[in-house]
Amino acid sequence: MKGLIEVYTGNGKGKSTAAFGLALRASGRGLKSIIIQFMKQGNSYGEHFAIEKIENIDIASFGTPKFVNFKNPSKEDINLAKEALEFSRETIYSLKYDLVILDEINIALHFKLIDLEKVIDIL
Repeated sequence: MKGLIEVYTGNGKGKSTAAFGLALRASGRGLKSIIIQFMKQGNSYGEHFAIEKIENIDIASFGTPKFVNFKNPSKEDINLAKEALEFSRETIYSLKYDLVILDEINIALHFKLIDLEKVIDIL
């Protein structure tokens, strides 16, 4: 399996929007995409509602309604980030999707909610 990795990072807004745009373009070409959201509860974001209406794009969210306290993350936040990573691994290796977006994975890595070596291993 040969793939391409794109990373959207930096301060400010637009990273998730750029990734979602990539999924939208892929859908327009008949490709199947999934957006896996780290640290986000899907039913509270407008883009989640919009994406659900688009053919060929699935979305899976792993988070609570509360913001993550990065200085002292809860066990639930850590466990959900780890669940998201395991789900990502299973999804990537299933070959069911042409495009897999790992939304906010860099933030989960930065605050050590998930292990860098495990991320590198699945990519």
